[in-house]
Amino acid sequence: ATIVDYAEREGIDLIVIGTRGRTGFKRLLLGSVALGVVTYSHCPVMVIK
Repeated sequence: ATIVDYAEREGIDLIVIGTRGRTGFKRLLLGSVALGVVTYSHCPVMVIK
């Protein structure tokens, strides 16, 4: 199960996720896990750096 699957299954209203953003241009901004969550989530996502 992924973070997005869990949030959808449990009816989560907001996902809060941290990031360090160490590699690549897009990943520099978000991080690979955070980028995936932001891309595929059906609810709002707050990314904390």
